[in-house]
Amino acid sequence: SKLRRIPSNPTAMEKRPLGNTGLMVSPIGFGCSPLGNVFGGFNEEDGINAVHEALKEGINFFDTSPFYGITKSETVLGKALVGIPRDSYVLATKVGRYGPDEFDFSAARVTTSIQESMQRLGGLFFYN
Repeated sequence: SKLRRIPSNPTAMEKRPLGNTGLMVSPIGFGCSPLGNVFGGFNEEDGINAVHEALKEGINFFDTSPFYGITKSETVLGKALVGIPRDSYVLATKVGRYGPDEFDFSAARVTTSIQESMQRLGGLFFYN
């Protein structure tokens, strides 16, 4: 049997408050580890298209990390978000793990990690 495509309607997906931040997020998030080749190789264009499809379907919460693909996930996500209005999505990234056995939670490394993530994600700002 053929699968029926659900029409795109980003306003149809319910949004919920993210704690006390004032941000509203979709109950389904987009985990970005596959954009970093975590589960095997992929075509970068397919990853960018997947992000765009998620946005079209109302998913506005994207979770990434510099550890996913050793920065590749953040880089691909940043490319996918070029030209997308900043108020139409919420990003979550991480600090502290930078390789299979590389951990650094020092204030200096966390500060540098945030700056590096912002560059990879297109100079975006983070909620503080």
